[in-house]
Amino acid sequence: MNWKETSKVYSAKLKSALDIQRHALQLAKMPQAKQAGITEEQIAKLELAGSVAEKQMIRLEKGEFRIAVVGLEKAGKSTFINAWLGYDLLPAKTERCTFTTTQIYSVQHGDKQRFETEPKTLKAFNQYQDELTAQAQSPDKSAAQTANNDLGVIEKHRATLQEIIAEGERSISFETLAELKPTLTKYVADERYAHAMQEARLYTRDLAAVDGVVFYDVPGLDSGLSKHIEESKAMLADCDAIILVQRRDISLKAYEQELVKFGQTGDPYLRLAEKLFVFWGQIDLQPSREVLEDDWQKLLAIWNLEGIPAERIVRGSAGAHLVLRGFDIPKVGTLNNVQDKMGQLLSLNDALAIKQGTGIPALQQKIQHYLDIERTVLLDKRCTGMLNDITETAKQIYKTVSFIYPEDPELAKRQQEERNTIDFSVWWDKCWDNIHGNINNISRLYIESSDTFHGFSEAYSQNITQQIEKLPSRQTDVRKVIFDKCSTPVFDAVASNLQWREKLHEESRTLLRNISLNMANSLAQEADTLMDNMKQELWGSDEVERRLINNKQQYRENLERSFNTLFLRFARPIVEALLRKPVGSQARNEIFKRLDADIEIIDNYIETDEPAFKRVGRYARYGSDLLINPKLRSEVLGISTTAVKYILRKNFLANIALDVIENSLETGIKNEINALDLLVTEVEADLQALEYFLLQGVFDAAGFKAFREQELAQLRDDFLDKKSTWSGVVQNEWRRGNPALLKVLPVNLQGQKFDTMVSDKLRQLGIALHNSSIMV
Repeated sequence: MNWKETSKVYSAKLKSALDIQRHALQLAKMPQAKQAGITEEQIAKLELAGSVAEKQMIRLEKGEFRIAVVGLEKAGKSTFINAWLGYDLLPAKTERCTFTTTQIYSVQHGDKQRFETEPKTLKAFNQYQDELTAQAQSPDKSAAQTANNDLGVIEKHRATLQEIIAEGERSISFETLAELKPTLTKYVADERYAHAMQEARLYTRDLAAVDGVVFYDVPGLDSGLSKHIEESKAMLADCDAIILVQRRDISLKAYEQELVKFGQTGDPYLRLAEKLFVFWGQIDLQPSREVLEDDWQKLLAIWNLEGIPAERIVRGSAGAHLVLRGFDIPKVGTLNNVQDKMGQLLSLNDALAIKQGTGIPALQQKIQHYLDIERTVLLDKRCTGMLNDITETAKQIYKTVSFIYPEDPELAKRQQEERNTIDFSVWWDKCWDNIHGNINNISRLYIESSDTFHGFSEAYSQNITQQIEKLPSRQTDVRKVIFDKCSTPVFDAVASNLQWREKLHEESRTLLRNISLNMANSLAQEADTLMDNMKQELWGSDEVERRLINNKQQYRENLERSFNTLFLRFARPIVEALLRKPVGSQARNEIFKRLDADIEIIDNYIETDEPAFKRVGRYARYGSDLLINPKLRSEVLGISTTAVKYILRKNFLANIALDVIENSLETGIKNEINALDLLVTEVEADLQALEYFLLQGVFDAAGFKAFREQELAQLRDDFLDKKSTWSGVVQNEWRRGNPALLKVLPVNLQGQKFDTMVSDKLRQLGIALHNSSIMV
């Protein structure tokens, strides 16, 4: 097949390959694909091959064949292209004359000839100035000087440069190159305008090549701007052929060496030697034939070291070529002078042979052969490399990912669910050991904490004090009503005592229930706190509370019943013994005898400095006299009366004159206190004793501390017994996307969205590979 036919074939193949590349990249860049084993090298290979393939496809679709003309400033690139065109079109002066890339397209028909201009945008123009400013600081003095000169020109001609930018893109038709020359020179080489140009495109039928060939004339590699070397590098990697116009110097300059070095690596599919031509120009400036031949052999040797064969190198003079064809170029010389000089250097007398000796016809023949024969072979080689890189890499990616993920999204979802479930179970088994230990530590520290237990016991103490203080019948106005009822015709202390005690005894049952309820609430609050602490071990799941307690109201009621049972076992005997009947009555003594065994248990837990309260039974027998009668205290307790004064002053609630009580304590004469005050003293002392015994004995005797520890420890044990339950709970938290849990899960378990997208992308890649018509 010829080049056009081959182009059509590979254009279609590259289009198909780019479709494969697109699907392969979309799949390869997914995190799951990378976890499956897709490497950055595979992705980079796809991206590079795709980038080159896309540019190649676009050129093939347009029928373009790009030949880049590169070289140092003043190497004669423009003169060379003029010689190639056979017309002195592009500016070629001693001073710098090319400021922007010029593209020359070959067209077959005159009505297709045109000159297109594309100015810089304002943003691009500002960036261009910034780059020049940076280049002006370069340690390369020549580059810095060139940049400074350009900045000066821009400032001087800012108005005309702004006109070009504002003008926008233009397309100018022409018939002959002669009529176009002034316009082209303005936009390409006139510093008043050219600095504002981004690109110029010339479409001419005078380009001595086949249709579709494009010549790129780039500003010199040493122009002072890094963008020019970058443009040259980009073309070296992307173009179809390269013509390096070399000055008459033999050794390669630094920029030329850099260009060659990049050319050897820039195109991954063709060697530099396969697409590079060298035109060693300006031989008409050589002093003699001997020097020319000697330098020529040295030049061939230098390029041979770079892998460029001699058949790809041509010597000559583009300027001489133009002069010998009738163009007046003073800087080259007159027709006779040039003919004589070239004849001497080449040892030729024939005018036609001398014209051939300018090298342009020879290079044109080589390029024509390249276009007719070699480029088809090289296109096949280049495209085959791209297609191989894309398809083989895509197949590797497909195979690697499909080993883990199926193409069917539903199957992928099921498989991932199964994998995740297994991975989660493995993770949970390891995690549970830590949770188990943490729960033990949390509960032990909480249960054994002196602060938390003090809070519990303090709540009990405050509860007792507040509940006894608030007994309705203990209040002055209520008590007065009872006394008034028993004052007809006169105050009856005995009847008042009995009725008052009956009311207090009745109210005590409510008091005991309230205390049990409050203690249950207090312990329930502690349980809540402990559960909250344990709950954090399961990342704040509300299921912890529900699975441990479920019904909070029921839990409190159960605690209340338990407290009530424990409390009544020891509190009710004391209430019966102290409140129900008056001190010294036979009924009180009978009650005491009946409950003596229960009451003695409480005595074992009482710790007090007041000997009157060391034994419940003894106080029940003597009542308030054991507190206010010095003689009795001395006989029964063997101590003086002063020890009780602090207790009475601090806790005594009777609305009586304290000085009267104090006098009685001193004298021991009870009849100095009236009957009502004696009654109040007796009952209030019993209430104080009840409060004292509830505080000092019943809490420990009832085992409230052990009961608290038992209930909280039961919560801990219930938690630890539910490993399988918590496994399900934590799985649910995982499925719901609990943020706290996701933070500690392995990376592959953190995502809650199943990777059906991976399967979708895999299936699309599989279809693209299956439908591809690529045969490489």
